Amino acid sequence: MDICLMIFVLSAISPEKMLSSLTNVAAIMRKGGKVLFRDYGLYDMAQLKMAEPKGHKIQDNFYVRKDGTRAYYFSEEMLEKLFKDAGFKAEKIEMHKRLVRNRKEGYNMHRRWIQAEFVRE
Repeated sequence: MDICLMIFVLSAISPEKMLSSLTNVAAIMRKGGKVLFRDYGLYDMAQLKMAEPKGHKIQDNFYVRKDGTRAYYFSEEMLEKLFKDAGFKAEKIEMHKRLVRNRKEGYNMHRRWIQAEFVRE
């Protein structure tokens, strides 16, 4: 495989299984192949909102939503180490921050996403 798109995929996987998932990707990817990654960033508004009510937090930075789906919130350092341990080198890791305004309800939402590019070594 030459390229892998991981868009809001890894955050739904239990942290204990993330490394084995990435190792599986690395096993079928050619050397020099790329992973293009986008997922939830640490301290995103949704994470902070889920931290308030009891019962949503599974473990550090890992939460379950009301609909049963799960979300992990990544830091740049954690993401780089995870991919490095699976045999990838980080080319670019950026935290994207955006202020989204809900005009109808009259409040601001501080959203954070992490985008990265990794190369199979």
